[in-house]
Parts: sequence; C-alpha cells; structure tokens
Amino acid sequence: MKRSRYSVFVEVDGADYAYSGMSGALLRLGRGERDSIERFLAGESDAGCSSVLLTELAKGRMLVSDGTDELDLLATRYRRGREDSTHLALTIVTSLGCNFDCPYCFEDKHPSILDAEVEDALLALVDDNLPQIQSMHVGWFGGEPLVGKRPLVSLSRQFIDRCDRAGVWYSADIITNGYMLDAQTCRELAELRVNSCQVTLDGPPDVHNRMRPLAGGGPSFDRIVENLQVAVDHFDVAVRVNVDTQNYQRAEELLQILAGRGLSGRMQVYLGQLVAVSDGPAAPSSSYQPGFFAKADFAAAELEFTQLAMHYGFSGPSVPQPVGAPCTAVKVNEFIVGSKGELYKCWQSVGNPTHVTGNVRDYANQNGRLQRWLKYDPFSNDECRSCVALPVCMGGCAHHGMDALQYENRCGTFRYNYVERIEQLARAAQSTQTPVSVAIAAPASG
Repeated sequence: MKRSRYSVFVEVDGADYAYSGMSGALLRLGRGERDSIERFLAGESDAGCSSVLLTELAKGRMLVSDGTDELDLLATRYRRGREDSTHLALTIVTSLGCNFDCPYCFEDKHPSILDAEVEDALLALVDDNLPQIQSMHVGWFGGEPLVGKRPLVSLSRQFIDRCDRAGVWYSADIITNGYMLDAQTCRELAELRVNSCQVTLDGPPDVHNRMRPLAGGGPSFDRIVENLQVAVDHFDVAVRVNVDTQNYQRAEELLQILAGRGLSGRMQVYLGQLVAVSDGPAAPSSSYQPGFFAKADFAAAELEFTQLAMHYGFSGPSVPQPVGAPCTAVKVNEFIVGSKGELYKCWQSVGNPTHVTGNVRDYANQNGRLQRWLKYDPFSNDECRSCVALPVCMGGCAHHGMDALQYENRCGTFRYNYVERIEQLARAAQSTQTPVSVAIAAPASG
C-alpha cells in the first residue's frame, strides 16, 4: 500500500488526524498510530500497524493500493460527472431587471421578465429529458429573480407536477438580494420546494447600503435582515458577505448585528471574494476598482472569518467534499437560461451577449461557444494535476481558468489553506466532543 497523494496528516492539541481529499473522510488516530503508519509506509516489517487501522485508512482512502493511478480515477470521475444524463439542472433567470444598483455587479441588466413563450420552451426541454432523468434541480437567478416572481411560481408548479408524475426527484434553490423575501413569499417558495436560499449582506448597515443600494438610491440592510428572521423558519439560509480589502475590516460588525437579531445557529454566514471581472463594458463591475484580495490573502481572511463566525454562533469550520465535474459550466445536461431564452454555460456570463451559446427554443443545437466549456480539462493542466485540492475542486472555475487576467482566481481557497482548515475542523470536533471517524462522503456525480 502507499499513501494517497491527496491525504493530509495533522496534529491538533496532541491528537493526530488523517484527512483524504479523495473521500472527504477525517479519521482521528490513536496514540502512536501516526508514527506506526509512517514506519509501515517506509517498509518496516515491525511497524506495529494493526490490520484494523490499515483497513480504516484504506476505507477512507488515506492509503491506496500500490498500483492505483489516482489521477486516472479522478479523470474518470470528472468525465462521468460531465456527461451524466440522469440529472437535469436548470439555472433560470426570471428577470434580468433588479431593484438594486450594486457597483460591483457583473451583469449588464435590462428590465426583462421571462415570458410565456420562453416558459413553453423550458417545459418542452423538461419534457424531452424526463424519460431518462432521475432528478431535477432548478436554481432561480437574476437580476433579481423575485422581480420575475410570476414566471417563477408558474414554472415551479408545472415542473413539480411533471416530475411527480414521472417519479423524478425535484428540488430548487434561489439566489436573491433578500429585499422582497417577505413572509408571504417565503411561504410560497417553501411550498414550491425551494429548500435553500442565498442572500448577500456586505457588512454593517452603512457599508452594506453603500455597496448594495436600492435602484435609484436608498438603504436595503434593515429590510433584508427583517426578512431573514422569517426566512430561516422556511428553508436553509446562507448569507454571503462579498468582500474586498476595504469592507472586510467591518465584517465582524455584521456578525455581531446578526447575532443580536437572534440569528445565531440558524443560518450559515460565509465570505465571497470580489474580483475584477469585466464581462462587458456596460456591466457596473467594469468600472469598480477597490482593493481586491489576492487569492492567497483571501484564503487567510476566510480562515479568520470562520473563527469569528464560530464565536458568534454561526457556521463552523468545514472542508470541501469530493466532486465529479464541479459546476454547470462544464456539464452536458445543465443549462443556464436567460430571461429572453438565451443560453449560457456560466452564471457569470449572464447578460453578456458574446457568451451566449444558443437559445432554449432550440437547445439541442447550440453554437461553437459551447465546446469551449465542455472541452475544459483540468487534467491537461500540470498545476492542477499536482495540486492537493484537485479532488475537491476539479479545476475550479472554468470561467476564470480560460481568462488570462483572472487565471489566479480559478482556484478555490482550499489550495492555500487546506492544512489550517483541516486543523480547524479537528479542533472543533475536539471542543464539542464530536466523534471523528471514517465517515465517507460519496463523490457527487457532478
């Protein structure tokens, strides 16, 4: 047997742990077991490694058989995820209009709302796929998707009816600015099987209201927080805090406010990295130029913020789980549908006509731009092939990976802070006396 190229051993407060990126498993080792493992791998016949321990390490894929080609296994996992036809995923832009005017937005917005003709084309796409799929997921997106609440409700009902009759598992989520997420809307969305939502708050009121003002001016913070206090009773809520080097200094104040509103332990709060994206000259982001984090610096800020979030009773430490193909952009059976029926492969392309790959009315016949995404191959990249984070990122963001100016930002933060994040997770397990064992997360098919 040999050590997996994606295994990591750490020591936390006198206890040793083994982590595997191939399986997502974390195993707490007994006293002296790490030393015996190292001696076993060095070929010592009297290493003292028990068969039980070796079985657990093999089960968790910290150790693999001598002939195992892990890169080949990952490449196979990636291809299967990319080509999976048993799952259909749609990201639907119900409206490219928005009631906010965020200066860093990457979209060139216009006040369009998805109409009945596009609805019919979407239903036809679903009908075509129902015979071969086992599951379907819809992500409601914008602009602001609740500006297009009418088609959201109409399509949801018809998707659910079709999936239920076909025996297909259906789920949905929504990315919303939260301003229109009132009690009635929360109840409606929950009934339409929206089981999670992402809302953005970029700091305490003065910071957030500057970075995410209403269209035409005006604050948005207080109303969003009031809505969140209701939303947590209906679905899983994740609050994303988009940061640059300036507003990050005020991020702890946001946690204090949310904790003071009784939201501790009721939702996840995490950082999002603002980057200098310019997908079209009409997008606000093309002229937004604050101090952006370098990826390694953002990874350090993420670690610090996780500790703060834990202190205030929010989301604890985590490590990413193994994946197949990482996102919609590189998957054959996933589509992003604009409010006019135009098709994209990446949500960061929405609103940019130079990235349109086709139209939902004829979704089976897309243009040559589609192949640019479907041929994206992290296994042809020597840097990716040698990276410890490959099983959990699979090449990361193709959108950035194909842009020379954004190449650094293709990577997630795990590449830079994996040791510290594993240590955080182990330390949290110790402090809560949570048993840590080989609990393997099955890799996502995509």
